[in-house]
Amino acid sequence: MKGMFAALILIASHACAVYGQTDSVMMERIYTASFEQGQAYEYLRYLTKKIGHRIAGSQKAEAAVQWSKSLMENLPFEKVYLQDVEVPYWERGKQEQAYVVTTGKPLQVLALGGSVATPLDGLEAEVVEVELLSDLRKHGDAVAGKIVFVNKPWDESIVETGVAYGLNSSQRSRGPAEAAKLGAVAYLFRSLSSSPDDDFPHTGGTRYVAGIDSIPAFAISAVGATLLSQTLKEDPSTRVHLANQSKWKGTVATHNVVAEWKGTQFPDQIITIGGHIDSWDVGEGAHDNGTGTMGTLDAIRTLMRLGYKPRHTIRLVFYMNEENGVHGAVKYGEQAKANGEQLIAAIESDAGGFAPRGFDIKSSADKVAWIQQHWKPLFEQKFWVSRFLQGSPGVDSGVWGAHFPNTLMFNFRPDPHRYFDIHHTAKDVFEAVDRRELQSGVAALASLLYLLDQHIEKVGR
Repeated sequence: MKGMFAALILIASHACAVYGQTDSVMMERIYTASFEQGQAYEYLRYLTKKIGHRIAGSQKAEAAVQWSKSLMENLPFEKVYLQDVEVPYWERGKQEQAYVVTTGKPLQVLALGGSVATPLDGLEAEVVEVELLSDLRKHGDAVAGKIVFVNKPWDESIVETGVAYGLNSSQRSRGPAEAAKLGAVAYLFRSLSSSPDDDFPHTGGTRYVAGIDSIPAFAISAVGATLLSQTLKEDPSTRVHLANQSKWKGTVATHNVVAEWKGTQFPDQIITIGGHIDSWDVGEGAHDNGTGTMGTLDAIRTLMRLGYKPRHTIRLVFYMNEENGVHGAVKYGEQAKANGEQLIAAIESDAGGFAPRGFDIKSSADKVAWIQQHWKPLFEQKFWVSRFLQGSPGVDSGVWGAHFPNTLMFNFRPDPHRYFDIHHTAKDVFEAVDRRELQSGVAALASLLYLLDQHIEKVGR
């Protein structure tokens, strides 16, 4: 009996070794296929150069929807369809203007997404500078009739640039309403840029509060913010001229783009993968989020090309309107809940197309520990992908995930150092993306998708 038991242990150990070896071999095939035959870079070239930036509600966004649907229809998905979404449409209008009145020195600005317009000939006012919104109250009545300028520099000591972004981003979204409460006539916000030498303004969403007058809101480049701050030190009565013609243009009918690759064993259990297809209306929306959509599509295409047959249904989703409302993710979650769907796992890509570093994981500590023990070595030893930490699921997945709290969620994390140099700017163009880095990310996404499909039942056990 003891000899038989030892033999069984030996057989089981051998099976486990072969099992892990099979995964490693498959991942090597995935990486080779992605580097040698990957299509994400060429998909991205068309999306950015032929279609361009894609703010939700625009004709370009709709062109991206129809084109990406045609891409999916050329692959062996069982089903490709559009999911109806209603989105608010904001249009930037004529190029913004800003300058220091006394010197005529121009300041590089962009209206924040959702901003109202100035009068047609612009507005001119003195400036109140603060580092934090909370400092505004100290100025009391002195804010009325002036431009509020929030000038909090980026914390360059933080390696995780997303953390630095998060520390300042609430001042962008809440700032105009807080300034308006005190009678300000406009809002200037130091751009969320990782470089103090950056003279490109970074746009991004802001929001107003019902019952409070809406005021024009702008992001100013890091260089412009430094210049304005120095000018104010020399002359506290400095006046600035601002002009923009942006406006909301009502509600537009548009779509999420969805494709399904049916599972052979568990077709009713769904693994969602994707990212948002819309972008801001400057640059070409390359890293944010052309790489995320084209990368997740190519991850599935790579598995298909290798002859892989999924056990669970894999659903690719390109969400609409992540940048200024997340209406696409809301609709996806509501529809999935209404249909009683089993969304067992999700992967989101929305952090750029730089070299892959790993994934944040929204799950229990024991499941994250299991993934660190069993899957991290497969990525780390050969492919230099080592970050597998408990964290955020991503914006879109986080929104619809409220309906599915037990879904195992992954947020793709490329190298963070350069992303916020181009994020939400005119610099976010195709030329800023490196093919090898992008295709390496595709391989990491495809490998994780494969592992989830093969072994999700084992995670945490």
